[in-house]
Amino acid sequence: MSAIMTASSPVGDSCNVLSICSRSNPGILTIAHRGFWTRTAENSLASVRAAIAAGVDMIEIDTQATADGTLVVIHDETLDRTTSGTGTVGELPFDVVRAAKLRVGAGGADAEITDECVPTLEELLEETRGKITVNIDTKFTRDLPLVMETVLRLGIEDQVLVKTDIDPQAAYFDILDADWFGKIPHMPMFKVRSGHFTDDLRQIEALHAPMIEVKFTDIADLAAGREELERQNIRLWINTLDVSYCLDFNDSRALSEPDNVWGALALAGVGAIQTDEVDAFKGWLKTHETVVVQ
Repeated sequence: MSAIMTASSPVGDSCNVLSICSRSNPGILTIAHRGFWTRTAENSLASVRAAIAAGVDMIEIDTQATADGTLVVIHDETLDRTTSGTGTVGELPFDVVRAAKLRVGAGGADAEITDECVPTLEELLEETRGKITVNIDTKFTRDLPLVMETVLRLGIEDQVLVKTDIDPQAAYFDILDADWFGKIPHMPMFKVRSGHFTDDLRQIEALHAPMIEVKFTDIADLAAGREELERQNIRLWINTLDVSYCLDFNDSRALSEPDNVWGALALAGVGAIQTDEVDAFKGWLKTHETVVVQ
């Protein structure tokens, strides 16, 4: 049996990405997927306010550009699931997207329609300023330069973590040549090669990642990479979303077996968990300052 500490309050500047990601921060970060959408509507300004009120460490949001080049915060390619509107976001002008109203929760045709509009990325970042960190998932690579320009123009780069997929075995990482690289914290995402996690971590050292998001097929691989993660001061992020496909380490199972999901991940060295079950996860952190896992 092994004991692990799961301090729930980050140290240092709670609105600075590099501060909360540093391994000197003993807390396990709570990442609210698409904001705290179970209380509001996903990717809404209300979901940001709910996450802040709940003491969430970071929100994950999605962005893409409309046909006329306005970055809006919405996950799907279309308006259909999450709003009262229809049509492909990238083929619609901003005023049409703006006219649609968000649906509560995860949306769907039967979900109640709210008074909230689809926010712009700029509006959402202003809502978070000085209050909470933001992980930006840019839905289409073509929009990445505009996302970075927006973050830098607003001067909010210290609060933002931008993620992109990488191949850890690549001979060279093209992202190193991006004009924004080194100015905005970046989180690489990749699949863990079983038995080779440490090797791949060494391969990505040039990226100076404060945090990485990975998917795995053997939780033992995560623990095997701990020494290298510590050496590079990298925090490990895992999704327990039901669609994340990290074996059975998911939110549904965590609701009945939190110590065997969230606790097991913490024991393996995970320092950030993205979840759709924010209340349950925060409750687990609060009542399990010391968690014992078989």
